[in-house]
Amino acid sequence: MNKIENILWQAKLQKNKNWLKVRKLLKEGIEEFPGEKELTLALADLYLSKKIYRNAIKQYQKALELDKNNEFTIFRIGNCFLSLNEYRIAIDHYEKLEKQFPELLYNLAFAYSKIGRVDKSLEILTNLLKFKVNSELPYIFVAELYFSKNKFKKAIEYIDKAENSFGKRGTICYLRGLAYFQLRNWLKAYVEFQHAEKLKVGSSHFYRNFGLTSEKIGKTSEAINLILKSVKLSPLEPVGYIELIKIYLFHNRYMEAYSMVQLAKRNVPFSITLSMLYNRILEKIDKHKLLKI
Repeated sequence: MNKIENILWQAKLQKNKNWLKVRKLLKEGIEEFPGEKELTLALADLYLSKKIYRNAIKQYQKALELDKNNEFTIFRIGNCFLSLNEYRIAIDHYEKLEKQFPELLYNLAFAYSKIGRVDKSLEILTNLLKFKVNSELPYIFVAELYFSKNKFKKAIEYIDKAENSFGKRGTICYLRGLAYFQLRNWLKAYVEFQHAEKLKVGSSHFYRNFGLTSEKIGKTSEAINLILKSVKLSPLEPVGYIELIKIYLFHNRYMEAYSMVQLAKRNVPFSITLSMLYNRILEKIDKHKLLKI
């Protein structure tokens, strides 16, 4: 084993133990062997693994000077710019690559979606799905883009393809439930949300949407419990309080609405919407003589 190989081997062994020591080792190696591309790439990869993207880019660019047409290095630079949310520069690097492969196409589609080029992103993802993909993520991404275009039936088409290829997943059921929700097919949405919950989906947004759907099919008690879960998970988000207050008001449960407003007051900024709901509650309470002072 020559000295360069020994440095690379030591760097690999120590990478997860003491990255600063590895950085020092690689920098010293680069000083001793300034034209050695593998050492420069190893240092760039180290910075990338620590999410120090600017430093990683500098090292990848130095490696590119030693091997100008190395597509792997160009791809890595593009990924760094993508992580820095510099999407147009990332696209410039990705489009220099002649060889297409799933990870490249996914990242390129993501970058285009972030600059508002949804149709271009869909075009790239359609090309990606011609490859043998080992994850449902590209299908989910396509579905989400169709969501952004309010094409919910088209979104369901790709969600179904994801399930056919990878089986029933919580994310798949939740997204399909959201699509049915937008199509106002409350019963189908409810069934999908039930599946999603069994498959361990449990975010505050999920419980809120599940609750709203439950209310639409007349399951008010379940709706309230689900939205309460949403509020408990994200007590600093006003929307959960607002939706729950609206349900209480719709069912003339004014004191419960009043209690929820008081809880909202303690946890979130009192918005115009909350203020209007509060005034409406006070009017109802006053009308029915419910509040004892």
